[in-house]
Parts: sequence; structure tokens; C-alpha cells
Amino acid sequence: MEQFIKELKKNPEQDREKLAMKTFNFPEEELKSLLFFGMFNINRKIDPLEHQLKQMHKLQLESFIKNELESLQKNFPTNYQITFELFVLDEDDDFVKDKLSGVSAFTDWDGKMCFVVYPDEKVRLALKSVITHEFNHHWRISKLAMKEGNETLLDRMILEGLAEHFVKHVLGESFQGPYKDALTEQEAKTLWNQTYHIHAFEKGGITDPFLFGDSEQGLPFWGGYSIGYYLVKWYLEKNRSISFEELMLLPSEEFIEYCSRA
Repeated sequence: MEQFIKELKKNPEQDREKLAMKTFNFPEEELKSLLFFGMFNINRKIDPLEHQLKQMHKLQLESFIKNELESLQKNFPTNYQITFELFVLDEDDDFVKDKLSGVSAFTDWDGKMCFVVYPDEKVRLALKSVITHEFNHHWRISKLAMKEGNETLLDRMILEGLAEHFVKHVLGESFQGPYKDALTEQEAKTLWNQTYHIHAFEKGGITDPFLFGDSEQGLPFWGGYSIGYYLVKWYLEKNRSISFEELMLLPSEEFIEYCSRA
């Protein structure tokens, strides 16, 4: 981000989207993903961006993320090298600040994690939870050698469900994110039986509404996340002795063995 601001100061009138792609070495699609997840507004004035960056450095959030990931990697070895990027959150993104406690993130299918964080001391506990959640994505992706384009809706749902159970396993229930509470257990069961199981093996962008929600299609907000959490929960209730290491290696289809569609 420092380099982006430095280059912007040299020529404030230049195309900021092109500058961002060049500076961060991102293809256009990855930049769009980061902006979707709340990355700082690349068209914002320079002074507020510099202020946010200084706050990020003051809080030493990059070191915090690095230390947390190294600790997790030590206890739960993965097949891929740990890599991550840290970006300042768009300070006008009230959704991430209010609904996600100031932290947004995603993990690429190559295992790289990207964190978008509001630079405030209050986010540290939420950040710890999100780091653990994203590490679990990295772990499963690396263990199963998952590839972009091959993942089904069920794969994505199980990925999210496992991550929240991992947060509970490592940090405790109080650290779990808001996704699991998007639906009650009965709502999750009904939606799985009536709608989601029909689309479980679909691939590509058409699965996004099922994961994130789409009111026009009657799909609840964070519905796929919540159902994924319950699919893992129902599996664990029938397999209480299984370790997390074993759980991470299971194909997604294993998790629907105990789901009645009656």
C-alpha cells in the first residue's frame, strides 16, 4: 500500500485501477475480489489513506497475523507455504465494520490468504478468529489439492462449515463468526432438504447466490455458510471420535451421509 500511495503522489491524475493492478501485481479479477471484500477505496484522497496506513503500522497487525499463522502452521502442518496479504478496509464500509467486526478475508485456491482490516485495536479479537478461519481454508485446500473451477457448491459449503468448527476447536465457541447463526438448525435442515441438496454438485458462479444469499431467488443471507456449518455439525454428532486432521481429509460427499431428505 505504501508503494501505491508513493506512486500516486508522483502522478495523482493517473488511472488508479491500473496503478493498483501494477503495484500489487494483481490481475483485474483479483482486484475486483478485494474491492468486493472491502479493500480501501483506490479513488479516495491520499491523506486519509496515509492516516489509515499509519494506524495499521502502529497496531502491528501484520506481525500479529504472521505470528498467529505460524503458530497454527506449527500445530496443524499444511502442504503449502503460508502466504498472506494485508489491506486496509474502506473506512466507509459499514457492512464489514458492523456485521463482521471490521475484518473481511478470503483464501485463494492456491492457498494465499488476503485480509482486509479496519485499523482499530477493537478488531484484534475478530481478526484472531478470522485468521483461524482462513488458515483452515488454507489447510483443507492444500491437503486436498483443491483447484479453482472444480469446486462444487457442496465443496464451498463444507469448506466454510469446517472453518467455523475449527475456530470453535482452537479458540472456543465465543470466537465463532456470525455465519452459523444466519439460520436456525431447523431452517438449515429444511433448506437443505428442499433446495440446496438439488444444487449441491453445481459448479461456478451460479453457486454464489446459494452461498452468500439472494433475496430475489428466495435464498437467505449467508445461507450456504450456515448450512455448511450444520452439515459438519450433523456429521460430527455421528462421528464423535474423529480428529480434525482426519476430518480435513474427508471428501465433501461424506458430510451429507447423515442428512435425511424426507
